[in-house]
This record gives sequence, C-alpha cells and structure tokens, in this order.
Amino acid sequence: MATAGRLQSVENRTMLNLPNDYVQTIKNIHKGNGEVWLKNFDALIDYCETKWKFKVLPPFELSYNFVAPAKKEDGGEVVLKLSVPNKEFHSEVEALRYFDGIGMVRIIETEVEKGILILERLTPGNTLATHEDDIETTEIAAAIMGELWIPETSGLNLPKIEERERSLLNFHRKHPKGRAPITQELLQKAIHTFRSLLEEKNQRYILHGDLHHYNILKSGSSWLAIDPKGLVGEREYDTIQFLLNKLPEENIEPILARRIDILVERLQLDERRILAWGFAHGVLSTCWSLEDGEEYNIQFYKSIFIFEKLHMVKYRKIHGK
Repeated sequence: MATAGRLQSVENRTMLNLPNDYVQTIKNIHKGNGEVWLKNFDALIDYCETKWKFKVLPPFELSYNFVAPAKKEDGGEVVLKLSVPNKEFHSEVEALRYFDGIGMVRIIETEVEKGILILERLTPGNTLATHEDDIETTEIAAAIMGELWIPETSGLNLPKIEERERSLLNFHRKHPKGRAPITQELLQKAIHTFRSLLEEKNQRYILHGDLHHYNILKSGSSWLAIDPKGLVGEREYDTIQFLLNKLPEENIEPILARRIDILVERLQLDERRILAWGFAHGVLSTCWSLEDGEEYNIQFYKSIFIFEKLHMVKYRKIHGK
C-alpha cells in the first residue's frame, strides 16, 4: 500500500515538472530565495494537497508564479497559486481582501508567509483578449473597473503610485541620457508629467494596478478580474494597462481614442489625466522592459507618442508646463 502511494506521488511530481524558462525566471528575479523555493517546491505541493485534500493538476502557462487548477475530493475545482513570498504577493493578497469578490476572483484560503493562495476556479475562464469586438471589450473592462475601485482608507499597506514615479527616477539615475529607444527628452518629459500629476493631489482609490485583457476572465455569464497588484492611486492611472494592451501593429490612434472616449463616458473620468498618465506610464513600462533585459513592446512604445499627440491637440503640452 505504501509502495503504491509512493509511486502515485512520483507520478504526480512528473506531471508538475516546471518548465526550464519558468525556473530560470524564478532564479533571475528571486536569486537565493528563488533557489530555496524551487528546491522545496515538491514539498510545498505535498503540503497543499495534504492540508486542503485536493490533487494539483498540470499548471496553466507559467510566468512569475506557479498557477494550476486543483481537483477537490468532491470533484469541484479550485486554483492554487504559489509564489516566492515577497512584497508583491503580500500586496496581491491584501488587494484581494479589499475587493472581496466584487468584480474580482474570490479568495478561498491563503497562507501568506508560505506564498500560498487558493482561489475560486473561474469557468470557462477564457480571457477578455479572446473577445473580438473592441467596443464591447472596452465596455466590459469599464464595468469591471467601476466595480473594483474603492476610495482609499487609512491603514493600507498597499504600494502607492509614488513608487511608480521613483521607479522612473531610478531609471533616469542609471541612464541620465536615456537608453534606446527612450531618449533623454522622453525620460525627462515623463518625469515632469508624473510630478505634475501627483502635485495635483486628486482623490485616490484602491486600484487593481495591472488591469488588462489577460487579467479579466469569463466566469459563467459574467466577467471577473484576476491577479491584482494592488496600488493606491487615481482611477485614471488604472485604465492605462488596458489601453495599452491588445493593440494592432498599425493604426493604433483611432482605437486608443475610441477606448478612451468609452472609459471617460462610462466612468466619468478626466480625459486630460488619462492622456497624461498614458504618456508617462508608456515611457515607464518601456523602461521596465529595458531594465529586465526583455524586448520592449512596440505597441506600448508607439502609444507614447499617440498619447502625447492627443494631449497636445486638446490640452497643449503633455506635462502641463
């Protein structure tokens, strides 16, 4: 009996072999902590299966976290998400608790110190990126945004939007003359834009922090968001990741302009601020890719100049100077 159980355990682990590129990503990002986490990964899976009495199935496509469906004894399914314990994981769990299943996937169990998060399984689970009609897609995203955003409260441990500004300033310190394709002029404009927008001190909300087509999933007849980063900032900023995603290679401007019109109308947002944040975050996002040694997203990069153009046509200089 023990031998059969042992064989089953070995079979399970074979199914859960981690892809080489995912393993390398964990090592690159988390260094020594990542090495230890990978070494103890099988034991962590065993711990979860034993404690919550489910069977972990082969994972979804992996990027920065291990995410897989798990089948319970009654035949139902949940989603197991495992992360190297870090600040971002803590922020995600805190954000999920604040959103409390409204417009967002619901937490079932969590052990934050171990980097364990068990979530409801969304079915059919296809992403908003599979939805063909861009107008309908934007309206669905707007509805999710409207459900999610909660006015800032005291006692939050979530990162604030000023951290995004500091990230841009750090890039500038390392590359004062810019780094291709981000020029010195673009970098300075983006810094001025961040500073100018933050100085205006608009009302702040608890935001998703990374809301785009691939983080909105079909759940029954409705849609729900997943994978919040958790961020405190203004609502207009939280629209930018959606605006930048799922764009064609050419003729980006009319699509961006139409999406912005829909979001402004549905959510009563400030168009000027969306355009300014779009410019600033487009620069920041490209800088992040350059720092991580990744290929920057060409649509993100092209969008920088479209946000700037649309802003200048309606509101003059991009950073309000």
